[in-house]
Amino acid sequence: MKATLVLVLLACVLALAYGDLVCGTNYCKQHPCTTRLASTSCRSPSLYRPNHAGKCACCPACVTLLGEGAACKTYSKELGETPSAVCREPLKCLTGVCTKVTPRR
Repeated sequence: MKATLVLVLLACVLALAYGDLVCGTNYCKQHPCTTRLASTSCRSPSLYRPNHAGKCACCPACVTLLGEGAACKTYSKELGETPSAVCREPLKCLTGVCTKVTPRR
């Protein structure tokens, strides 16, 4: 049991380190976005987000915010996957649906 706990802890630490190694705190400064998008170019219902698209979300994009119950997908910013629609805060994409998540106390 103790060995399993150590392995799980080690896996969590490696996952966090890998995420920081891929994007890190300076990734966007070291790899500036070459795509330009004016903040006024997004048409309703899309909103301008300065850091949403491209690998590690360094580039601007027009994004549609989805309401509760809307169909959604989860994406990986490290892989450069850029969703054109995301769940409106504080909703989370769970099992393909924008869902209100109750905060833990």
